[in-house]
Amino acid sequence: MLVVDAVLLRVRRPPLTAHVDGLAVRGFMRHRSFLAETMRPRENYAELFQGLLRPGMTVVDGGAHVGLYTLLAARGVGPAGFVIALEPDLYNLVALRVNVDRAGAENVEVVAEALAEGAGTARFYETRSTIGSSLIERDDAGVRVVRTTSVDLLLRGRDVEALLVKLNIEGAEPRALAGMRDVLSRVEQVAMLIEVNPPLLEAAGEDVGALVGGLRTQGFAVEYVDLPSQKGVPLPQPVPKGHLVATRAL
Repeated sequence: MLVVDAVLLRVRRPPLTAHVDGLAVRGFMRHRSFLAETMRPRENYAELFQGLLRPGMTVVDGGAHVGLYTLLAARGVGPAGFVIALEPDLYNLVALRVNVDRAGAENVEVVAEALAEGAGTARFYETRSTIGSSLIERDDAGVRVVRTTSVDLLLRGRDVEALLVKLNIEGAEPRALAGMRDVLSRVEQVAMLIEVNPPLLEAAGEDVGALVGGLRTQGFAVEYVDLPSQKGVPLPQPVPKGHLVATRAL
């Protein structure tokens, strides 16, 4: 299977396709579990995500994977909106680019860098599963050096009225939040979907309480994503692995 995937990667031909809400999402053999999950109702937060989109909105998809949320965003914000999809994992990146190209999503820019606090380089731990690759050290992962960027750099000089940020970057979420201080100071209408993985945050020297407290200090209402209802609910204590939804002035 790994040999087949390696060949298909070189020729940019992901062999598998999942159909999600009218979109075709393609991937390689190692994406098969993820693609199967996307077709099960409410196994992800696609419905909630789409409910946050507005025509003309700017979207930053941090940890875009194969592009499910990127494609949803491209459709939801329309031609007046703009989507930046970041993905440094090589298998994910090829599938992401294929999906964006085949969808004809001209309002999407794909960036092959890791989202962090600023421009530079970092060790990136790339896993075989494709859903666990991270700037945080992982067991049984290959390591390579990647370029990093930040939301502030990506949106510098861009007029942004409303912003949606998705952070699914396996424990590096606090680094990405540190790299969007300027944007958050000048854009009032903001929504964020932020993955929380307490053990990974702890490995990075962070914790969920500090992350939530920082968001609330900046005026965000913070809730926990309940997948069955596709809504934000009061934060459980302690906060388990999952996702936060933070909104301000939306």
